[in-house]
Amino acid sequence: LDLMKGRDVVVIGGGFAFTTLRSLIIYLLEGGEREQYGKITVIYGARTPGLLMYQKDLSAWEQRSDIQMVQTIDIAVPGWTRKVGFVPNVTEETAPSATNSVAVICGPPVMIRFTLPVMTKLGFQKEQIYTSLENRMKCGIGKCGRCNVGAKYVCLDGPVFSMAELAELPSEY
Repeated sequence: LDLMKGRDVVVIGGGFAFTTLRSLIIYLLEGGEREQYGKITVIYGARTPGLLMYQKDLSAWEQRSDIQMVQTIDIAVPGWTRKVGFVPNVTEETAPSATNSVAVICGPPVMIRFTLPVMTKLGFQKEQIYTSLENRMKCGIGKCGRCNVGAKYVCLDGPVFSMAELAELPSEY
């Protein structure tokens, strides 16, 4: 979290992976140090409105002036008044600034795979983008060896890595 202080924070999530991102957002907004962070942009998507988690929190965040909350679903449904489209497309449309920013991305692997090029297109450098490889973890204590990527064990050395760190590893993830 220290690397986020004094910077804008972009949080991008999809589906059930939003659970881990929710705790980050709560800390940024309510950890008693909101003034330590710049603009906070949250882009969160799911297949349908009913699959969006923490709807009370999402509604409360939409009402705040110190966070930009963007919700999207994959396909339009009657009554939905927010964004419609996949997270990578909505991220490009929202166009968060890369200047003095950090991006945290967590979601289904396919969402992450298609969001990363969008972030590069928006000017984010590999050192500014963090993602999770927790979907590779099995035992969680470094004994089974199933989560290793090169010499790194996701459960011991991560699960959060910058894209700069991942660029140094074999593309086994």
